[in-house]
Amino acid sequence: MNALDFNRSNLSDRPINTLINELIERATPPRENYRQYLGASQIGSSCLRKVQYDWLCDPVFPAQTLDIFERGHFFEDVTRQHLIAAGFKFAPSERLRFEVADGLFRGHADGILLDGPQLPALRYPALWEHKCVKDKRWKAIERDGLTELYENYAAQVAVYQAYFDCTNAALFSVVNADTCERLHFLVPFDAQLAQATSDRAVAVIKATKAGELLPRITDNPEDWRCKMCAHRERCWR
Repeated sequence: MNALDFNRSNLSDRPINTLINELIERATPPRENYRQYLGASQIGSSCLRKVQYDWLCDPVFPAQTLDIFERGHFFEDVTRQHLIAAGFKFAPSERLRFEVADGLFRGHADGILLDGPQLPALRYPALWEHKCVKDKRWKAIERDGLTELYENYAAQVAVYQAYFDCTNAALFSVVNADTCERLHFLVPFDAQLAQATSDRAVAVIKATKAGELLPRITDNPEDWRCKMCAHRERCWR
């Protein structure tokens, strides 16, 4: 019988793993670029300072987080192909962009469904938005929809519906990154939320052009929302 080895370590603790990951991080190009516009996907964030920073400079993310973003793009493409195979017709990509306020507020939708299967409550044209999230978040959306932590998604959808003049209920698709299970549900147009979000964008643009730094969501740098923010070091420095 072999003796039990209580001193063994995980493979992730081995020097070769640590060194290669460090090389990958150093090889990942920085993304500190002035974006020239406020993105519709960021405007729903609960922290106005974060909205500003998302506009003024790209967040600093490790290579692993950038790979998570790429995973989201991958599953978006996969889901789109599944929907096309199922009979849904998508608008061409040139119809998926909007810009207002002299180009300072812009957005790009994942898709607009022009036609497709006749399903209960789904009317065409319909905005289509796609997200890929881990299991815990997927279950939260499955249970509660676009509320609380996901109000930014709701704001994004409402703004797109308004600016694309596509006020039928949107089709929202979410992939569970752990199981590849797909969730599809309808998001009715919320005109009040669309107006409030658009007004919020105008307020952020005016403050930024005036050189005003907007308030943080909290005065505590140890708040969990700050700890999760890619701008945390810049914001509290």
